[in-house]
Amino acid sequence: MYRNILLMRNGCEGCSMETCLGVLLAESLNAKVTAAYVTGDFTWQELRHIFGLDELKWAGAGRAGKEAMAAAEESKARLAKEALVSAEKMCADRGIPYETVRVSSKSPLHGVLKLAEEKRCDVIVTSTAPQEAMGLLPPVMTDRINGRIRIPMLIHHAV
Repeated sequence: MYRNILLMRNGCEGCSMETCLGVLLAESLNAKVTAAYVTGDFTWQELRHIFGLDELKWAGAGRAGKEAMAAAEESKARLAKEALVSAEKMCADRGIPYETVRVSSKSPLHGVLKLAEEKRCDVIVTSTAPQEAMGLLPPVMTDRINGRIRIPMLIHHAV
């Protein structure tokens, strides 16, 4: 049935149920786990915060901006590593083959769908807070109706 299960982590606080669900599903089906931490690209508001309001007012601003951007990227990488540790540990404890990946895309949803196709995943397992689900479901349903999503998604709504 499912040979490669993609666990989509998005950094949502308190939403780690997809790790348990996905790993247990993989264990029951003798499947591989691909655990992915998904983020969007920096928004203009985030970039403005990173670079500051006075970015062009002094000579060293370009260098300071690049350093701030590198620090922000490093922070995202650290968060991704921390978020994927539980999936790595659960898979290792159960002897399930796994791979961890960090995905950054203009749209986290489209980034994970592209990754799922590249890694030949059979199902995507994620969890989200109810208020975030309202933003996630309409694009998923539209893309599914239009035939752009062929991979089933199991979405756990964290309370």
